[in-house]
Amino acid sequence: MYEYLEINTDNAIPPVESNSLLESRANAARSFTHNCDNELSIAVIAYNRIDKTKICVENLIKNTNLPYNLILIDSGSEPDVLEYFKSVVYENKTIIRITKNINANFSFLVAMQNLKSKYCAIVSNDVVITENAISNLLKCIKSSNNIAWVSPVSSNVSNRQQVDLEFKTLEEMNEKAAEYNVSNHLKWHEKMSLMPGIFFYKKECIDIVGGFDYGFFHDFADDDMARRLNRAGYQTILCKDTWVHHDHLYNVTPKESMQQALSLENGRKNFMQKYYGLDAWNDIRNFENELISNIKEPEEKGWKPCVLGVDTRCGTPILEIRNKLREYGLTETTCDAFTSNAKYFFDLQTICNEVNCDRIDFLCDYYDNESYDYIFVGEPINTYSNPYLVLKHLFGLLKPKGTLLIKLRNTVNQSNLLYSFGNLKYSNFIASSICISVESMNRYLLEIGAKVVRITMMHDRIISDAMELFKETIQSDDSANKEDTAFARLITKDYLFYAEKMG
Repeated sequence: MYEYLEINTDNAIPPVESNSLLESRANAARSFTHNCDNELSIAVIAYNRIDKTKICVENLIKNTNLPYNLILIDSGSEPDVLEYFKSVVYENKTIIRITKNINANFSFLVAMQNLKSKYCAIVSNDVVITENAISNLLKCIKSSNNIAWVSPVSSNVSNRQQVDLEFKTLEEMNEKAAEYNVSNHLKWHEKMSLMPGIFFYKKECIDIVGGFDYGFFHDFADDDMARRLNRAGYQTILCKDTWVHHDHLYNVTPKESMQQALSLENGRKNFMQKYYGLDAWNDIRNFENELISNIKEPEEKGWKPCVLGVDTRCGTPILEIRNKLREYGLTETTCDAFTSNAKYFFDLQTICNEVNCDRIDFLCDYYDNESYDYIFVGEPINTYSNPYLVLKHLFGLLKPKGTLLIKLRNTVNQSNLLYSFGNLKYSNFIASSICISVESMNRYLLEIGAKVVRITMMHDRIISDAMELFKETIQSDDSANKEDTAFARLITKDYLFYAEKMG
């Protein structure tokens, strides 16, 4: 007794080896997927919520005007979902029934095992596909062999991917989305982490790195996937020219809220265990938007900026600068990185031309003077043992008219105030930083030839004990009229300096 299987490769063309790894992979993938009817397959995963499921499928079919294979996956729902799937009118349709819902990742694994096209998309039933969404994402992912995974912006999502379009009805939502979804390659932002509003991927890339890790039950599975893809040489792109509606608002019970918090905590620990201490939040999602958003549009067009990131952890701030410049039309930015922590070296290599790892004292040994248009320092400048010398070296690496983005840790803050009054409860919040006032830092930048364009305060969460102590102190002081200014300084975590080199 045996089972006989025959795989027909009569019309397949053997892959051609290339001197490029990514091109060789692409050549092999074209040979291995020769039997697919369409270059795109889309899976919709549904677990109950029949009304949302209908809206999801109907809008997908209505708003996607290109050929694709449709796979409808019932993940252990009540019978009405399966009956609806049977009634859906679409030519290239497959229905898969999972008898019992296990968890979300299992449904995704089933989808990935059954999606055979070169390009694949997985959609949850609480996502409403809008006009041109699929075609925009397809255009982006086809634009380069380097791109493995693309995702749209949406409503009700984290990771700085949320865009809110105000609407009251589904019809109004579709109208606004149609206006928004205009393909624009300048809005394709490379990211180190993505939330899969739509998990739209190139199959060959997932074949190489593998499916979702069984160890991530819900949260951080996407962070893990992005790390593996990036480390395999691929890019993960947020398409800010494409919006879908994530209809995910619902009332959460206290028990569900606790379960979600526990899931996040476990997922974060699992990620750190897998990647030997890398933190998916602190090391990868350090967007530094408050500082990078200050970068203004350059007057000169068509030039190729050079960016140096210093101690940016895995490198997200470097990408954010490159994305910002891309929106201004500058698509050929060169990025380098210097890190004083070796655990970030590998991930920095995935996004930079040159990466160096050493003590900050030897920074200048690796770079020529006046080499960079933008320099960003991820750690507060006064956390280094000789901050003024580091700053002098950094300034020397800037080209004339170059931009320097740094942070100064505020040492006269609420934690230190409480500690100085004998409250040891907050001693763990006190970082090891040299005491430099914002005024002193401003003066030093001016002395070395910088033009300080802007200084902003990045506030920390307010500690209630500090608030009470502050009020008591102010009431007994003659400077009560300066209360707002004093309190703003007290709750400031970092001062953000945006400076330019005179030239």
